[in-house]
Amino acid sequence: MPVHSGMTAKQGTGMAPKSRDRRKAESRARPGGELPPSMRNRVPFLLYKASQRSQSLANEMLSDLGLNARQTGILTMVTELEPMTQKSLADALAIDRTTMTSLLDDLEDKGYVMRRRHPADRRAFLVQPTESGRIAKAVAVGILDEQQRVFLAPLASAEREQLADLLKRLQ
Repeated sequence: MPVHSGMTAKQGTGMAPKSRDRRKAESRARPGGELPPSMRNRVPFLLYKASQRSQSLANEMLSDLGLNARQTGILTMVTELEPMTQKSLADALAIDRTTMTSLLDDLEDKGYVMRRRHPADRRAFLVQPTESGRIAKAVAVGILDEQQRVFLAPLASAEREQLADLLKRLQ
Protein backbone atom coordinates (compact mmCIF):
# COMPACT_ATOMS: atom_id res chain seq x y z
CA MET A 1 0.00 0.00 0.00
CA PRO A 2 1.54 3.34 -0.95
CA VAL A 3 2.16 5.89 1.72
CA HIS A 4 0.02 8.95 1.13
CA SER A 5 1.28 12.43 1.84
CA GLY A 6 0.91 13.35 5.47
CA MET A 7 0.99 9.68 6.55
CA THR A 8 3.87 8.04 8.32
CA ALA A 9 5.26 4.73 7.11
CA LYS A 10 3.52 3.00 10.04
CA GLN A 11 0.22 4.55 9.13
CA GLY A 12 0.71 3.45 5.53
CA THR A 13 0.72 -0.21 6.55
CA GLY A 14 -3.02 -0.15 7.00
CA MET A 15 -2.65 -1.13 10.66
CA ALA A 16 -2.89 1.47 13.35
CA PRO A 17 0.29 1.58 15.47
CA LYS A 18 -1.68 1.08 18.68
CA SER A 19 -3.35 -2.11 17.47
CA ARG A 20 0.01 -3.55 16.37
CA ASP A 21 1.54 -2.66 19.77
CA ARG A 22 -1.45 -4.20 21.54
CA ARG A 23 -1.04 -7.44 19.54
CA LYS A 24 2.67 -7.60 20.46
CA ALA A 25 1.88 -7.08 24.15
CA GLU A 26 -0.83 -9.74 24.04
CA SER A 27 1.50 -12.24 22.39
CA ARG A 28 4.10 -11.64 25.12
CA ALA A 29 1.44 -12.09 27.78
CA ARG A 30 0.18 -15.39 26.34
CA PRO A 31 1.62 -18.49 27.98
CA GLY A 32 4.22 -19.80 25.57
CA GLY A 33 4.43 -16.44 23.74
CA GLU A 34 5.36 -16.98 20.12
CA LEU A 35 6.45 -20.60 20.61
CA PRO A 36 5.01 -23.21 18.30
CA PRO A 37 2.73 -25.75 20.00
CA SER A 38 5.36 -28.49 19.70
CA MET A 39 7.71 -26.51 21.99
CA ARG A 40 5.28 -25.16 24.58
CA ASN A 41 5.19 -28.34 26.66
CA ARG A 42 8.57 -29.85 25.77
CA VAL A 43 10.16 -30.43 29.18
CA PRO A 44 13.84 -30.08 28.16
CA PHE A 45 13.06 -26.75 26.49
CA LEU A 46 11.07 -25.56 29.53
CA LEU A 47 13.98 -26.55 31.81
CA TYR A 48 16.38 -24.64 29.58
CA LYS A 49 14.20 -21.51 29.59
CA ALA A 50 13.71 -21.70 33.38
CA SER A 51 17.46 -22.11 33.82
CA GLN A 52 18.14 -19.08 31.64
CA ARG A 53 15.66 -17.00 33.61
CA SER A 54 17.08 -18.16 36.94
CA GLN A 55 20.68 -17.46 35.92
CA SER A 56 19.75 -14.05 34.57
CA LEU A 57 18.05 -13.15 37.86
CA ALA A 58 21.04 -14.47 39.84
CA ASN A 59 23.49 -12.45 37.75
CA GLU A 60 21.37 -9.34 38.16
CA MET A 61 21.16 -9.77 41.94
CA LEU A 62 24.88 -10.57 42.28
CA SER A 63 26.01 -7.65 40.11
CA ASP A 64 26.28 -5.19 43.03
CA LEU A 65 28.79 -7.59 44.56
CA GLY A 66 30.78 -7.63 41.31
CA LEU A 67 30.17 -11.34 40.81
CA ASN A 68 28.08 -13.53 38.56
CA ALA A 69 26.51 -16.95 39.14
CA ARG A 70 29.43 -18.86 37.61
CA GLN A 71 31.99 -17.02 39.74
CA THR A 72 29.87 -17.69 42.82
CA GLY A 73 29.82 -21.38 41.91
CA ILE A 74 33.61 -21.36 41.68
CA LEU A 75 33.96 -19.56 45.03
CA THR A 76 31.55 -22.03 46.62
CA MET A 77 33.44 -25.05 45.29
CA VAL A 78 36.90 -23.84 46.33
CA THR A 79 35.66 -22.63 49.71
CA GLU A 80 33.84 -25.82 50.60
CA LEU A 81 36.07 -28.39 48.82
CA GLU A 82 39.42 -26.59 48.73
CA PRO A 83 41.87 -26.81 47.17
CA MET A 84 40.79 -27.88 43.71
CA THR A 85 42.57 -27.99 40.40
CA GLN A 86 41.38 -25.75 37.61
CA LYS A 87 40.52 -28.86 35.61
CA SER A 88 38.44 -30.45 38.38
CA LEU A 89 36.59 -27.13 38.85
CA ALA A 90 35.90 -26.88 35.12
CA ASP A 91 34.67 -30.47 35.02
CA ALA A 92 32.48 -30.14 38.13
CA LEU A 93 30.83 -26.93 36.87
CA ALA A 94 30.73 -27.90 33.18
CA ILE A 95 32.75 -24.83 32.16
CA ASP A 96 35.20 -25.03 29.26
CA ARG A 97 38.89 -24.44 30.03
CA THR A 98 39.15 -21.07 28.30
CA THR A 99 36.12 -19.67 30.12
CA MET A 100 37.32 -21.13 33.43
CA THR A 101 40.69 -19.41 32.99
CA SER A 102 38.97 -16.09 32.32
CA LEU A 103 36.64 -16.48 35.33
CA LEU A 104 39.58 -17.37 37.58
CA ASP A 105 41.64 -14.46 36.24
CA ASP A 106 38.81 -12.12 37.22
CA LEU A 107 38.40 -13.71 40.67
CA GLU A 108 42.16 -13.52 41.19
CA ASP A 109 42.21 -9.84 40.14
CA LYS A 110 39.51 -9.17 42.75
CA GLY A 111 41.60 -10.94 45.38
CA TYR A 112 39.05 -13.74 45.93
CA VAL A 113 41.16 -16.73 44.86
CA MET A 114 44.78 -17.60 44.35
CA ARG A 115 46.34 -20.21 42.10
CA ARG A 116 49.51 -22.11 42.80
CA ARG A 117 51.26 -24.99 41.10
CA HIS A 118 50.09 -28.43 42.17
CA PRO A 119 52.94 -29.98 44.19
CA ALA A 120 52.51 -33.40 42.53
CA ASP A 121 51.73 -32.18 38.98
CA ARG A 122 53.55 -29.09 37.72
CA ARG A 123 51.13 -28.84 34.77
CA ALA A 124 48.16 -28.31 37.11
CA PHE A 125 47.14 -25.34 39.21
CA LEU A 126 45.41 -25.58 42.57
CA VAL A 127 42.78 -22.93 43.24
CA GLN A 128 41.99 -21.86 46.76
CA PRO A 129 40.03 -18.99 48.27
CA THR A 130 41.50 -16.00 50.03
CA GLU A 131 39.91 -14.61 53.17
CA SER A 132 38.20 -11.96 50.99
CA GLY A 133 36.94 -14.79 48.78
CA ARG A 134 35.43 -16.60 51.76
CA ILE A 135 33.61 -13.42 52.80
CA ALA A 136 32.41 -12.72 49.25
CA LYS A 137 31.16 -16.32 48.95
CA ALA A 138 29.16 -16.01 52.18
CA VAL A 139 27.54 -12.77 51.01
CA ALA A 140 26.87 -14.22 47.54
CA VAL A 141 25.22 -17.34 48.97
CA GLY A 142 22.90 -15.10 50.99
CA ILE A 143 22.00 -13.25 47.79
CA LEU A 144 21.39 -16.56 45.99
CA ASP A 145 19.12 -17.70 48.84
CA GLU A 146 17.01 -14.60 48.16
CA GLN A 147 17.23 -15.21 44.39
CA GLN A 148 15.87 -18.72 44.88
CA ARG A 149 13.02 -17.37 47.01
CA VAL A 150 12.12 -14.79 44.35
CA PHE A 151 12.48 -17.22 41.43
CA LEU A 152 10.37 -19.93 43.05
CA ALA A 153 7.78 -17.55 44.54
CA PRO A 154 5.03 -18.74 42.12
CA LEU A 155 5.27 -22.23 43.65
CA ALA A 156 3.87 -23.38 46.99
CA SER A 157 6.36 -24.72 49.51
CA ALA A 158 5.41 -28.36 48.79
CA GLU A 159 5.79 -27.70 45.04
CA ARG A 160 9.27 -26.25 45.58
CA GLU A 161 10.31 -29.36 47.48
CA GLN A 162 8.76 -31.60 44.82
CA LEU A 163 10.54 -29.70 42.05
CA ALA A 164 13.88 -30.04 43.84
CA ASP A 165 13.30 -33.78 44.34
CA LEU A 166 12.34 -34.30 40.69
CA LEU A 167 15.34 -32.36 39.40
CA LYS A 168 17.70 -34.33 41.64
CA ARG A 169 16.32 -37.55 40.16
CA LEU A 170 17.13 -36.27 36.66
CA GLN A 171 20.80 -35.60 37.50
